[in-house]
Amino acid sequence: MLATNTALIKPWLHGFRRNRLVQLVVVLSLLHLIPIWGFKFIPTQDGISHVYNAYILKEWKNPEFTKFHEVYDLNLTFFPNWIDYAILFVTLHIFPPLIAEKIFATICVLLYPFSFYYLLNAIDRQLRFFALLGFLYSYNHLFHLGFYNFAISVPFCLISIGYWWKHQEDFQLEQAAVLNLLLIVTYFSHFSSYTLLIFTLTFLAGVAFLRRLAQWAEHLKSLLQFIGYLAPAYFILFNIFLSNPEHRQAGYRSFAHLWDYFINVKSLVYFNDSYLVVSWILLGIMSFCLVWTLIMRIGEKRFFDVRDGFLLLALILTVLYFRLPWSYGPPSAINERVHLYIFPILLGWFIMPKYVWLKRGLIGPMLLISVWHLGLTVLDYSLLDKEMREFSSGSHLVEPNSTVSILRPGMDWVSETYQGPVRYVMPFLQMAA
Repeated sequence: MLATNTALIKPWLHGFRRNRLVQLVVVLSLLHLIPIWGFKFIPTQDGISHVYNAYILKEWKNPEFTKFHEVYDLNLTFFPNWIDYAILFVTLHIFPPLIAEKIFATICVLLYPFSFYYLLNAIDRQLRFFALLGFLYSYNHLFHLGFYNFAISVPFCLISIGYWWKHQEDFQLEQAAVLNLLLIVTYFSHFSSYTLLIFTLTFLAGVAFLRRLAQWAEHLKSLLQFIGYLAPAYFILFNIFLSNPEHRQAGYRSFAHLWDYFINVKSLVYFNDSYLVVSWILLGIMSFCLVWTLIMRIGEKRFFDVRDGFLLLALILTVLYFRLPWSYGPPSAINERVHLYIFPILLGWFIMPKYVWLKRGLIGPMLLISVWHLGLTVLDYSLLDKEMREFSSGSHLVEPNSTVSILRPGMDWVSETYQGPVRYVMPFLQMAA
């Protein structure tokens, strides 16, 4: 048995030593866990309240916590946005709350580069190097707002798109079952990502059909079969919309605000403006790749390529970003959620330069901004950790079944002792939890 295991491990180790991209990904993955495991607290706005809610679920039957039943009703229906509670509920039975949160955050952070790699590898193996940008997205604005369910839904959505693209030419019942399972996981993660995923799959399938319109009779059956396979997902989508008929008040952000967020790629900016330089370099990389791809496609006369659907989809998302309300009833930051998807989707349309020197010229800046962004995050986490330790230093004095009154609300806490002014997120807003 030992000899057999050694025989299996040696080829894997040999392949690992030779594959520099895999080595790089492993090193970057370990480095990107420093902010989570190097400090006591994860300074998000609402994240700790998710841990608190999961803790209530875990202690629901504990007779020592009498106040829970006076305030809360248990709702175990199959509504969206509870996957983080499920993960935290399980881990809380083994680990203390802050460690359980770190485990969830670890899953979320590592899923981003994996989902980028899976999607881009499914589209075109030459695009795999762009997966390095997945590390840049591991820590994003929505994650630091504490929108844990949405944060983890983005990788699931990208993986689902990649799975369909990989199997679209031979999409049978087995592939439909796997895709519907991925759709269900995305649904339980966040409804907005679920909606976007269904739209994306339907849109890309429609683009593929239009591209082969000359043989429409031959391909119409495949399109209708695909739509039929997704019938349960469509049913869930429409059922959610129809079962929530109440009037909702829409709130809009100004065009100036939306343009500033868009052009500065503020989905990757949190705590302060020091992250903006990273965003500008990313914008430069994306702009160069966009122009390069346009030149290559014009030169090769590829005017309706199979991957043009990703460009059209990115344009549609951009229009939606500017047109949709910021809030619609309780759901908020709708524009920011859409914005987070634009660049990852656009990557699927790019053509990777064939020149080695140009490819390295892109990989270098991508590595630079990923590590730079991580360094800024580590610095801010270290400073905010001091603040949060001081904020929670008297928590041991809180008596069981007592009520905590916050004299200084978190949203007023904008000029910290160590950190300085904090913008874009409010890491002390839910610290009472």
